[in-house]
Order: sequence, then C-alpha cells, then structure tokens
Amino acid sequence: MKEWKDRAEVAFVTDISRFDYLKQQIQEVAEKFSFNHQQLAKIFDLPMNELDSLLNNKGSITTEQLDKIERKIAMLCVGFEGFDARERAAVLLNDLIKDYMFSTASVAKMIHVEEKDLIDFRQEISIDKNVELKICVNSIILHFVLHD
Repeated sequence: MKEWKDRAEVAFVTDISRFDYLKQQIQEVAEKFSFNHQQLAKIFDLPMNELDSLLNNKGSITTEQLDKIERKIAMLCVGFEGFDARERAAVLLNDLIKDYMFSTASVAKMIHVEEKDLIDFRQEISIDKNVELKICVNSIILHFVLHD
C-alpha cells in the first residue's frame, strides 16, 4: 500500500496577491461546477457576507480560513483525478484500527462484514466486489462518525 503524507506544501511565485488569486480560483470553481454564492459559502464555511466581501476585495479573512479554502479548491479541481477509492478507504480503515486500537474483529462487526473479508481487503486479496464496496463505504462512514 502506498504511504500517505500528512501534509504537503507548495510554493509558487505570481504577480497577483493571495487574495486576488483566491478570488480568481473561487470564480473558476463556481463556473466549472455551476455553484451559486450560497453553495460557495457553505462549501467554504463562510457566512454569505464574508464571501461577498472576499469576492469584492472588502473585509478580511484569516490565514486559517484562506488555507482551508485553498485546500478545498485544490481537492474540487484536481484532487480526485488520481484518487484510488479502495486505497483511500483502506488508509482510513487502518487509521481507525490504529487510532482507536480496534481489533479487526470489532471493526468487522461495526461495519457488518465477515472478519476474513476485512482481513483479505486489508491484505489486498481479491474479494467479492459487493463486500469490497460495503467495506469501503462503511469504513468511510465510521471514520466520519468517529472523527466528527
């Protein structure tokens, strides 16, 4: 299984400010996916007035908010192209087992699959596609529930 890095940083030089670049990226995302302002505000976790202020070069936004918006834009625009869903689900599953010190048997019970199927999935042994789908979806949901 591939190793996942927790954080990556990219730097580039441009002749426009970070705010102008971000504004441009938000507008491109809105056009690409036909998002309206209300949807953009929800996606970027900003009140409508803050989003409008950002897009109109008024008001201020924190560096933390900028970072979150940039990460979301990156994932929306290019983040899923090379995304192997099975592999990502396996990473989340392994994180659950490690973070919560769950046994494979207890996770199998929580996501309603046989322990042998879960072991085979983790060892990248071919299993029934319906069982694989169930493991992937339920692992992602379990991860979301426990990390929310």
